[in-house]
Amino acid sequence: MVTVSVVRRDKRRRWVLVGMVTALLLAVPALVAALAPGGGSADPARLRDLIARSASQPYQGYAESTGSLGLPDLPKLGDVTSLFNGTTRMRAWYTAPDRSRVDVLTVGSERDVYRLPDAEYTWDYAANQLTELIGDPPVRLPQAGDLLPPDLARRILADAPGDPVTALPGRRIAGIAAAGVRLTPRDPDTTVGTVDIWADPATGLPLRVELSARGQTSPVLTTAFEEVDLTTPTIPAEAPNPVPGSGFVVTSAPDVAKALGALGQATLPAQLAGRDLRTTELGGIRGVGLYGTGLSSFVVAAVPGDVGAQAADAATKAGAASIKLARGTAVAKSIPPLSLLVVRPMFSRRAYVLAGLVDPSVLQAAAGALTTLPRRGR
Repeated sequence: MVTVSVVRRDKRRRWVLVGMVTALLLAVPALVAALAPGGGSADPARLRDLIARSASQPYQGYAESTGSLGLPDLPKLGDVTSLFNGTTRMRAWYTAPDRSRVDVLTVGSERDVYRLPDAEYTWDYAANQLTELIGDPPVRLPQAGDLLPPDLARRILADAPGDPVTALPGRRIAGIAAAGVRLTPRDPDTTVGTVDIWADPATGLPLRVELSARGQTSPVLTTAFEEVDLTTPTIPAEAPNPVPGSGFVVTSAPDVAKALGALGQATLPAQLAGRDLRTTELGGIRGVGLYGTGLSSFVVAAVPGDVGAQAADAATKAGAASIKLARGTAVAKSIPPLSLLVVRPMFSRRAYVLAGLVDPSVLQAAAGALTTLPRRGR
């Protein structure tokens, strides 16, 4: 018999921290292949344009993403941090932005995500559960598919439209003579040093992405295809049916927005650290906002005090430094290129979690301003 899972509101509250910390990692942002003779150099501006327009290119293949960010064990963040702290193995089928399938392969199990025009479905073999998500959630947890080379490359380039690009030597990736391009952010406040992308020179489909922190030579995040076929795969027109004895969850974007937006109930300031608030980038959810543009943006989430205390404790155990502010305290952790800061204002039941690919001094300046906000209840 199919059962329906019920998520309690007090457990939902914890997920705001996860959504906040990971949203920016999705908005901005282990070598795996022995190199054979690669392709030649391509005009970097032309290749960048091809990559930006490659969303219409179908493909199917196998990719691995390897991260070495070393994120601390923040509350309820285990499944998410694994995407950036180890190797994620994925098999993907893609025909269009609204029709794809990604299987995340683990030892003895897998998790399949189907994106179809009417909804998104996740089949979790380990949990024996099918989840249907209706609508387009303004904020969601990251998925392995977000780290596939095409998705990650296009997202980063879109966040740095004016930054310079230069040509890289070609490489052979998954049997394709790929052309390379390097993006070098010129914003002095971002901690991203370079983003190297290799793509099919004919279609612009990204095949490999390497993200390096400023001042480091080795990438902290690498994702690449090991097998790829630039043909149109067959994707079922309908989602899989739940099997007898499995769980089934139906949720919608408004439900997700309500669950997140009801937590902080805070009005964030229009500007922090000299950067304007862009709430529309996070779906207008109250208490969660994105400040600034490009790769030096940062996210702020107002969270209940107990969630802030858990985050501060986890960050401290991971080596975060304590900071005394004029009207509160904070703990700061730098995990290049990510900067994380948990702020606990004096005499307040609310805390704030800040994260971004920015210099820690930017977050500290924002934290100082947050502790001076007038009290407005919870």
